[in-house]
Amino acid sequence: MPTPDERQVREFESLLEELRKQLLDACVHFDIWVQLFPTAQVVDVINQYKGFFLPTINAHLDRFIIKVSNLFSNSPSSPSFYRIFKMLYNNPAFASGVDVRSLRKRLKQHRKVLEAIKEYRNTRAAHWDTQVQAQRKPVLFGESKRMLGELQDIFNEVCRAHSRIVWSFKYSQQSNTSSLLNTLKLRRKQKLKPTL
Repeated sequence: MPTPDERQVREFESLLEELRKQLLDACVHFDIWVQLFPTAQVVDVINQYKGFFLPTINAHLDRFIIKVSNLFSNSPSSPSFYRIFKMLYNNPAFASGVDVRSLRKRLKQHRKVLEAIKEYRNTRAAHWDTQVQAQRKPVLFGESKRMLGELQDIFNEVCRAHSRIVWSFKYSQQSNTSSLLNTLKLRRKQKLKPTL
């Protein structure tokens, strides 16, 4: 097994950092999209401010789609899992003990949701295809959530083997969206109260 030189190590670490940022962004946009889902508790607030919330909901979904697409890109310049796997395959010393074949199998288990994401990206998020009917469910919530969890685990497995570091994929302000909706709901209730 060849030992990587300093330049190769820096390239691998730089790619790993870019991949981490893309995965963090995908997780954050997905979480905000989920928090903005018009449930019975918040639908009245979303409807009252729909000029803001409806485009925001769509924007977070589109960003989630694009970030996940980047994570799986075959482009030689994209920060993707496939580039990381190729580097590990060519030089296992980057993260000794990591079974690249097993990691690839784990990603393939999410093929169905990845195909839906790719189709949505290619026809709605990154491009607009007028010949294609809009998908009713471009992203399946449960499958996407499981896939993000798996991606985090795979990333941390590689990162731990390389540098003994494990990352979290949540912002400390993760609940800000729910707080905003609750504040707007309280404000709305106060406005609707009859004055004596």
